Amino acid sequence: MNEILEQQLTDEQINQLLQTRFNRSEILDWYRAFVKNCGNNRSFLTSSLNKTLFIDYFNQLHPNGNVTRLTETFFRTYDMNNDGRIDFMEFMHAVSIIRRGDLTEKLSLIFSLLDADQQGYIDRLKLVNMMEALYDVKGIDYNDSYNVLLRKVDNLIARLDKDKEGGRILRYKFIESCMNDSTLRDLLSAYK
Repeated sequence: MNEILEQQLTDEQINQLLQTRFNRSEILDWYRAFVKNCGNNRSFLTSSLNKTLFIDYFNQLHPNGNVTRLTETFFRTYDMNNDGRIDFMEFMHAVSIIRRGDLTEKLSLIFSLLDADQQGYIDRLKLVNMMEALYDVKGIDYNDSYNVLLRKVDNLIARLDKDKEGGRILRYKFIESCMNDSTLRDLLSAYK
């Protein structure tokens, strides 16, 4: 089976994938699972997840919550070439950071998720949107405790925006703040 999979991946593709911190055997295992989740597509060149398949996959992982908002954000972040699909290379790049990336890489990925509109900063509204999406996944009705959610976001902004730059936090500042604040670092490094 590995020979068939290796024939579908060129040496160049495998060499690129080896940069993801996974060995050849692990890459082929991930590839097998990826192709299986892509439905009828059975080769590297055609295997990809569209948004519907991606959301369906996360719905299976979280059957009691609403994952749509969160997975749409993940999808936009992982679809690096903006073609409306996540191919195996894009998928492995994300998995590599999540599973084996250092803290700086993970924080950069978290920032990208928070900065879904790719404007280069995060702010109160973006954090509120992400918190609502996370509550949706957990099936928590945040309408009754919306003020609590807003207080959590305001506390987070205060920790991130120590220089009082108007509540807009740039990527480097986000990473720097999280690296220098053990509470933030511990909270966000749990993202695995």
